[in-house]
Amino acid sequence: MNMSWPSSVDTLRHALGLALASGRARIGTISLFLAALVFYAMLLPATSTGGTLGLVSLRFLSLGELLIALALSALLSLTVSLGVHGLRQGRRVNPTGTMLGAALALAPSLLCCTPAIPLAITAIASLLPAAGHFGVPIQGWIATHEGTLYAMAIAAMAWGLLGSARRVLSCAC
Repeated sequence: MNMSWPSSVDTLRHALGLALASGRARIGTISLFLAALVFYAMLLPATSTGGTLGLVSLRFLSLGELLIALALSALLSLTVSLGVHGLRQGRRVNPTGTMLGAALALAPSLLCCTPAIPLAITAIASLLPAAGHFGVPIQGWIATHEGTLYAMAIAAMAWGLLGSARRVLSCAC
């Protein structure tokens, strides 16, 4: 089903109005947003900190990374809110787009400058020696295409949010 931009915005606005009608839902959504924002704000600068995560990462947080963290946090918290509302109404929940986006959002920071890829390549290379040459090129590709990966993550999470909104409205009476 193909929807136009204004119709998608109306769908989203109406579904969020239903999902955030109670004070508990609004408090839960805001709490999740703040927790996710802190998490993403500490995670995204990991490429600048050599893979170190924690409060020290906040010193390296750029404006662009902050905007990405805000977008990812908002999309995640709103999608979870719609999902909880759907579950409470007895509807099916399908978080595919959101989970794909959340996983994609983690990839650049965790895989670019941390020992995760070299360790995985080393484990594979112990069985297949030729695989040892791929670690640095993979990390280089991730570092080079970091912005594209974040854009794909945001798009996947937005797709998941719109899908959740449609499911909330499918039986709203």
